[in-house]
Amino acid sequence: MSKRLKASNYINSTRNPNREKTFINKINGQRFIINDVQIMKYKRNKLITSFLKKYISNSKYTMIEIGVDFNSTKHISNILFKLKRQLKKIGITVLGYVWLVDRGEYGGMHFHLVLAIEKINIKGKKLPKEFKLKFKGTRIHSAMVTNKPRLMNYLLKKEIYYIGKRKRVYGKSRKFL
Repeated sequence: MSKRLKASNYINSTRNPNREKTFINKINGQRFIINDVQIMKYKRNKLITSFLKKYISNSKYTMIEIGVDFNSTKHISNILFKLKRQLKKIGITVLGYVWLVDRGEYGGMHFHLVLAIEKINIKGKKLPKEFKLKFKGTRIHSAMVTNKPRLMNYLLKKEIYYIGKRKRVYGKSRKFL
């Protein structure tokens, strides 16, 4: 059974549920109601968990966390294209990535992008200059992930936001299946 709710969504706000599904256990008659936002959050968290667990357990991978403000771009593909081109220059290939949309304390929307690459030796805990990007004059934050379980817990707690009709709010690379 599916029922449409009357809640409306506003751009750059926490997503309100539009539909809910009712599941009935035929044996004992117990009902279980779940909405579309809960389903979306479950799928996103499952994706993030499987991605990070693959790269957390093995120390031969380096993970980079990148934060991109919506003022720079509203399409993560632009950043990924530029970043992959920069990394290709120094011979680093991206093994996989996962991203999601978040809202900051003061209402600013931004992307969280987590890259998995081959282990790199970094002198002085500074990233190579290829990770320090500027896009349309705005500096893009990038840092090495030192505490991978903490990052996973941080990303899993994030809400689902509404950024427009049929706009994706999380995603993954095609290499990581």
